Amino acid sequence: MAKVLHDRQKEILKTIVELYLKNDKPVSSDEVLENSNIKASSATIRNDMQKLQKLGYIYQQHSSGGRIPTDSALKIYFQMIKDAYNQEDTHIDIPKKYKFYDLNLMFQSLSELISNTLEGLVIFEYPNPKYVYITRVTVTPLMETNNVITILTNLGLAVSRTVEIYGLPPSKELENILNNGLVGKSFHSLFMFLSAPKFETEDLRVTNFIEILGHLTSEFNRKKYIISGLEKIISQSIPDLEAIEALASMVENDTIKEGIFKLLDFTDDIEILFGEDLNSKALKKMVFFYTTYKLNADPLGRVLFITQKYCNYEKNYYF
Repeated sequence: MAKVLHDRQKEILKTIVELYLKNDKPVSSDEVLENSNIKASSATIRNDMQKLQKLGYIYQQHSSGGRIPTDSALKIYFQMIKDAYNQEDTHIDIPKKYKFYDLNLMFQSLSELISNTLEGLVIFEYPNPKYVYITRVTVTPLMETNNVITILTNLGLAVSRTVEIYGLPPSKELENILNNGLVGKSFHSLFMFLSAPKFETEDLRVTNFIEILGHLTSEFNRKKYIISGLEKIISQSIPDLEAIEALASMVENDTIKEGIFKLLDFTDDIEILFGEDLNSKALKKMVFFYTTYKLNADPLGRVLFITQKYCNYEKNYYF
């Protein structure tokens, strides 16, 4: 059965959430009346609060205490904020003039900016390989026995790997071969090629070419996330040690991050989840804000921001 709230109940719920976020203490019916423009009696307010409690939007720690908003209430409140701002596009766009920009540096700078401003943990997912295209390959002699091969991409990302020259043509010839074979192709297509069954050949040049591709694509996959701000969570005035331990494990373990990102949609808006939505008791006091970053219409990846559940939702949305 749908939990439909009428306007007065929505206003009461909004007031309870805002007062609790501001004062960090349970909210009474008298406080709701004093801090809102609701034209109703105290008895009517108390009656509506009882209904909100039965619907699971607020709860009491004890029978004579005030009310505390639940995760469901915070989701409704966040939707109210989004409706009020009514922003058409809240995803992050990659700057159009990105060709001379170090995308790694941009991600790192942006993640640090978000973390420092909003006081939380930021995780940038690396770009989807479907939309990362090779624009040029360079081969630079390093020593008598080694070359450095660098792949440049449409996003400004560069992937480099040092390889032995044994069995390979001279550097300039190798550079021409790689450019002719790779320019215009996406990393996704390279992954598909390398994962396909291999035909056997005694041609050392073909074998070495496939090996080079394997080295370069593994380097692309080596770094999947850019992370900033765990110390912001740790430095909270009343730290939750269980949550800190869970977040530290998330930061260190890509498998945990992958499991969480699988639950996140590619969305043009900013959405939220709570620890309980992720079946994590350790993170039940945390909120997860997420959105998509794009280049033109292509969804490159997602951005996840984690902070204390009872935070400034308006600031986190509008930023």
